[in-house]
Amino acid sequence: MLCQHCKQQEAIMQLFITENGNTREVYLCESCAKKTQEVSFVFHPAIVPEFLQALFGFNSTAKDQPTETACPKCGLSFSQITQVGKLGCSTCYETFETQLEPLLRRVHGGGQNVGKIPARRGATLIKRMEQRKLKETLQALIQQEAFEEAAVVRDQIRKIEQSAGGEKSDS
Repeated sequence: MLCQHCKQQEAIMQLFITENGNTREVYLCESCAKKTQEVSFVFHPAIVPEFLQALFGFNSTAKDQPTETACPKCGLSFSQITQVGKLGCSTCYETFETQLEPLLRRVHGGGQNVGKIPARRGATLIKRMEQRKLKETLQALIQQEAFEEAAVVRDQIRKIEQSAGGEKSDS
């Protein structure tokens, strides 16, 4: 089947896109898959290696590749990891850190895991995160000498601190 975007190359990937309750199938070739970065995918386990190779431009069949280093613990090379779609062990993260970091940033949209917020203490954690972001914004505004905007942000921080103080005394 031909790629539905370029209509020139053979499609190697099948995507199911659901919009407003309607699901449609899209078939993409390797080059069009590389260009598709803004879409969130649900993977079928059998196509993960091919998808990763297409998305990140890996070509594990290239004969002119230099000898790769292998993980000292599990023995997997980086090309094997891209074929399988999984790391072999925790040491792989350290061994292939320079190669993995840009890929993980591209896939996850950033380099920091923010995790999930528990239901019980969620409101408190959300307020703390909001307060931290506001303090960072405040510092940036002060650096830019945007003092009027900084005063507004400062007031927002105080409001959060006051509401947090009231919650603590209720407990």
